[in-house]
Amino acid sequence: MKKNHRVVLSLLLMVVLALTCSTLYAENLSGKKYYTKTNIWYESPNDILSTNYHRGSILPVGTKVSIHSIKNKRIRFIPEGSEQIFAMTNDKQTSTISTEDLFNRYFSTEPVIIGTGDYEVRESDRENIKNGVIAIGMNKKAVLMAYGYPPTHKTPLLTSDIWHYWYARLHRINVYFKDDRIFKIEKIEPAAFPGFSKANVDSEGGVKKAK
Repeated sequence: MKKNHRVVLSLLLMVVLALTCSTLYAENLSGKKYYTKTNIWYESPNDILSTNYHRGSILPVGTKVSIHSIKNKRIRFIPEGSEQIFAMTNDKQTSTISTEDLFNRYFSTEPVIIGTGDYEVRESDRENIKNGVIAIGMNKKAVLMAYGYPPTHKTPLLTSDIWHYWYARLHRINVYFKDDRIFKIEKIEPAAFPGFSKANVDSEGGVKKAK
């Protein structure tokens, strides 16, 4: 019995320490300047899910922001030159990482400039990144900058050769890699009949053209 009590107390202590460290981490970031490491997609700036739906507007990669707060799985920040508070929520339904890890994926203490240093990409990919699109031949680094991170519930490892993105709840995009570069892009959307879906992809990996 005493052994069980010790186990319970140890677990409680670990939880308290984890929460304390998380709170201190968040408080230390408040007011500090960071830069976005990827494009951030949003329909409503104060309701951005870590699911990363590709709809609406784009906050460009490299945007300088001020961290407002990190609390209750929400990262709140203000882009430079704006008074609008943006809020990214670590959605428990599609995320398997901590809010701290989510923050580190999307924000950098160093300026982010496409085409330099860790953000070096081919000239042909730079325009795609700025426009928030992906294309055959882009490498994973360029895809992350253009599209952001795929939700971890379906793509837990970035070393995977298939990444799963969503642009709506029932609409997704599967990105296939070979030797670190895209060779196929597949768009999945609901079909006319419940329970079925249809793929929209050609042999080269591009979206089929309407006939």
